[in-house]
Amino acid sequence: MSRKMRESLQAYFFLSPIVIGLLIFAYYPPLRGLITAFFEWIPAGDQWKFVGFDNFARMLTDEVLIASVPNMILLMFGGLLIGVTVPFIMAELIFFVRSEKLKYYYRVMLLLPLVVPGVVGMLVWNFIYDPNIGLINSLLDAVGLEQLKHAWLSDSSTVLFALLFMGFPWAAGIGPLIYLSGLMNIPTEVIDSARLDGATGLKRVLQVDIPMVTGQIKFFVVTGMIGGLQQFGQQLVLTGGGPGYSSMVPGYHMYVQAFTYNHFGYASAIGLVLFAVAFGLTIVSMKFIKSE
Repeated sequence: MSRKMRESLQAYFFLSPIVIGLLIFAYYPPLRGLITAFFEWIPAGDQWKFVGFDNFARMLTDEVLIASVPNMILLMFGGLLIGVTVPFIMAELIFFVRSEKLKYYYRVMLLLPLVVPGVVGMLVWNFIYDPNIGLINSLLDAVGLEQLKHAWLSDSSTVLFALLFMGFPWAAGIGPLIYLSGLMNIPTEVIDSARLDGATGLKRVLQVDIPMVTGQIKFFVVTGMIGGLQQFGQQLVLTGGGPGYSSMVPGYHMYVQAFTYNHFGYASAIGLVLFAVAFGLTIVSMKFIKSE
């Protein structure tokens, strides 16, 4: 056996656990879900009943699912607006800092919140929104604005905006660092030419920086849309889709159908539709957001 062949076999050997893990944990579940979407599966006794497109037809008359779609759209596009713009603004502010030492400290400060588990962060915000001892209502009390106090997560008129506001000021995490890496890769010649043409400050940001980081913008738009379609962590931990169904989203409705009512076939159909929508939106965004 040649040396080149031995090296190839070694590479395949070390890659095989990763490939097997991917096939089992990343590819098998969605393929199983694709099949299950056309069946009614009863876990007790592993009973399968073929129902064709009945699960998909049921979605058209599911009032809870239909009511959850506007909520998902509001949360998704609100999250997109925040997730695309705020990290970019933060990255620009750090980029304009002259001291390299301060830039380093700012980058570290952005990463520190990542060590806190997401569920813990949600529970902290649950305390902030508490109608009795929460920080927001306590501050309103302190400044004499008692009339503005709310049960923020228990009021159908405020719950979606309360969920969107979570994470304020939305500057922590890797988002600003991804933008910052793009800004730091702008050729010095481009920046110098823009300066000579009078493009400084906001004018340079609009005419030079944004076109040069469209690749990063595309990344955040795609991942933001996929995350917005899939997410239901806030509903699972904080609201349960309530009050009523005012914070229900399709992802959480899918979860409830599967793990509360054992309607795995119907839940798989919802998941398949969400996947199709996410795939379509990804294709559209990749086509219309052009990278420089």
